[in-house]
Amino acid sequence: MIKWNQKDAWVGVFDILGFKNLIRQTDQEFPRALLTSKLNDLFEALDHDVMHHGQLEYMVFSDTIVIFAPDLEAHSYGWFLLQCTIIINKSIAVRLPLRGAISVGTAFISSSPPMIIGPSFLEAHEYCEDQNWIGLLLTPSATLAVRRAGLEPLHHDFVLDDVPLRKMSSENVLAYRFHNGMSSFSSPLLKFLGEMKHFAPDQDKGKYDRTMAFIEKHYRYIRS
Repeated sequence: MIKWNQKDAWVGVFDILGFKNLIRQTDQEFPRALLTSKLNDLFEALDHDVMHHGQLEYMVFSDTIVIFAPDLEAHSYGWFLLQCTIIINKSIAVRLPLRGAISVGTAFISSSPPMIIGPSFLEAHEYCEDQNWIGLLLTPSATLAVRRAGLEPLHHDFVLDDVPLRKMSSENVLAYRFHNGMSSFSSPLLKFLGEMKHFAPDQDKGKYDRTMAFIEKHYRYIRS
């Protein structure tokens, strides 16, 4: 009998771009080992101290990764956002490109069989799937919750313009600019994105172009 556990929390949903092409080869030992190595690198980048104490949970099914904060309190937002930005940046570094979205609210989880339903998951999943790039968004529920808490996500390295959605409304949707603060150097992610674009199928090359153009536009340099 399915037993649902209610989870009221910040939720991050990520999907792996080009996953169908990856899994077509995973009946062979080397491609399967390569995918396993990239996923291990991705999860190793997370804060394992808090994961050990059960403050960060995640589940993976097919091409989708879901992570949960321990609750939906405002004080959990900053730390959870850091974990999500680590995932999106690390995914590019290990050449496992993701699209991600952060929402907040209620989800219901079953461990046997493993399933997840609920409005917070659905919203994040829809905005994740609708993105036309490699990147991370705040969904409307997350943006409004952050602002109700007296915080401003535009001060947390999110931007309003150039939100790369195909069909869904961009109202109250913000895009992460792939960098915290300012730097004297160009983003190291551009080299990795260029390499991945070279090997990507033709129908996906535009996603890499949009991501690189977005990073270059919103990167902030220290001026002498």
